[in-house]
Amino acid sequence: MEHKLSVMRVANSLAVTTALAYLVCIIAVWLAPGITTTIGNYLLHGVNVNRLVEARTFIFSLTSLILGTILSWLAGALFAAVYNKFR
Repeated sequence: MEHKLSVMRVANSLAVTTALAYLVCIIAVWLAPGITTTIGNYLLHGVNVNRLVEARTFIFSLTSLILGTILSWLAGALFAAVYNKFR
């Protein structure tokens, strides 16, 4: 029996997961910019992300949320399509 992934289900799942992660990150930056900046510096191997946090406005956050969700949906669809080709 051959198992194929549903392209729409995988794409939607990745898009929702990414959107939730973005929302958690955006809220964390709004509530505690100092600690989130420190965590970001550690995650990016010491790259200074202070300017990114200072530049974050509501429109910037909303735009990054939308773009990140769209790109992750496309990545999920591509992943499922490629996976199905190799099955």
